[in-house]
Amino acid sequence: MPYAPCPSLLLKRSFLYYFSAMPKLQFTPSDGSQADHELAGERVTRQDLVPQSAGGKVRIAIFGAGILGSCTALELADRGYQVSLFERNAEPLSEASVFNEGKLHLGFVYAADRTFRTAERMIRGAEQFMDVLGRWIPHAALQALSARPFDYLVHRGTMVSVPDVEAHFLRVSQRLDEVRSRRPTVSPLDVSRPVWRRLTREELATRYNPALIEAAYETCEIAVDSWVVANHLRAALRAHPRIELVTRARVITAEDRAGGGFDVIFEAQGRHCAGPFAAVVNALWANRPAIDQRYGLPPGKQSFTRRKLGVNLQCGRASDTLHSVTIMLGPFGDVVSHRSGRVYLSWYPSCMIGTAAGGEETDWNEVLGGVDFDSVRRGTIDALAAIYPAVGNLKAIAGEPVVVNGGSIFAPGQTDIDDPRSELHERLDTGIEGCGAYLSVDTSKFSLGPAMAVRTADRVTALLGAPARS
Repeated sequence: MPYAPCPSLLLKRSFLYYFSAMPKLQFTPSDGSQADHELAGERVTRQDLVPQSAGGKVRIAIFGAGILGSCTALELADRGYQVSLFERNAEPLSEASVFNEGKLHLGFVYAADRTFRTAERMIRGAEQFMDVLGRWIPHAALQALSARPFDYLVHRGTMVSVPDVEAHFLRVSQRLDEVRSRRPTVSPLDVSRPVWRRLTREELATRYNPALIEAAYETCEIAVDSWVVANHLRAALRAHPRIELVTRARVITAEDRAGGGFDVIFEAQGRHCAGPFAAVVNALWANRPAIDQRYGLPPGKQSFTRRKLGVNLQCGRASDTLHSVTIMLGPFGDVVSHRSGRVYLSWYPSCMIGTAAGGEETDWNEVLGGVDFDSVRRGTIDALAAIYPAVGNLKAIAGEPVVVNGGSIFAPGQTDIDDPRSELHERLDTGIEGCGAYLSVDTSKFSLGPAMAVRTADRVTALLGAPARS
């Protein structure tokens, strides 16, 4: 795709009609080809783009220390860049990147995307997840990350029929045969299970409620413990000599510098300005569009933000009988049984606590201030127990505290997952956009974060050139 350098910030704001018509730098992690990393039509020299700090070190600013921002910071720092990572919370990985189901999506849940392109994309991202994290997380710790593999349950209120689900699963199986043949060092799936197997009527009735569940399947799909991932990545960020963590900092905008590069304007007990930076990576999740628009990027495709919670029960030790479960396809939920004994529960009607327009900035801590946590916990457990009776037994063994938390989930479209035509049923129009060396990255799903971080670092390196090693 043609690449056009940005005009100055003044021109962007004065002539927005011109800027809106400019081709954007766009990237979606499709096939990993060399063409994904080429910048056709480049007219700005790298020297013009790269302001140097003392000692000639190239500095990069990253907004948001979620899974994408944290992995991008580590990858760029490993390549020799100096990185400033801005995070509005006191800790990296504090919202949606830690309070989620941790699923390494293999495409099973995307049966409503008849093109199969979303499933293909999820498989590619999951395949790279462990390999990329292995750069910063010890091998033994990676092996201990996986939760019990998922059963998929087709709810009687599903929007995709059982025959269509099975046809989709067959396509997933055919695609995963290739992944399994490569046998990565740490597998993104449970190799002890078939890719999928339909439970017999007797097995279904033993585990689940057949009055609500029409069909059930064992699959090889796993989740990882996002809490453990977060702890390892936090430690890696703090230990890296080329990463500066700027926490409790709300980014306001980036500004173009007259001599090239960027300043970052942010609030941290007052208004501050940092720079110069050779490039900016906006890796925020829910608040990414708001920052982009303040910088001068025109609004993109219509989007909205869902505010979603999960319930975390501390059960002391892992259950030998509690399966991880995803109920499909509609506004249902998940159960994830972790090796630590933590059980993650989410039931959409109870855990969805609101939506907002995509360009609206959200302070997640303020959102939590209005939540009735006990109601969310009770509604989630009761609804899931009606489908999966073993969940009801958790109330008797779960210790304190019960952690109810989550994050804002940014997604394209205007309608929620209960709409069969919702764009939430596919995740294709995402990736890297931007102008010049200002990159705005939509990672789409937690499990795509590490792979997208490497692609983002590749893009920065293509724009700026590799830094001189000190």
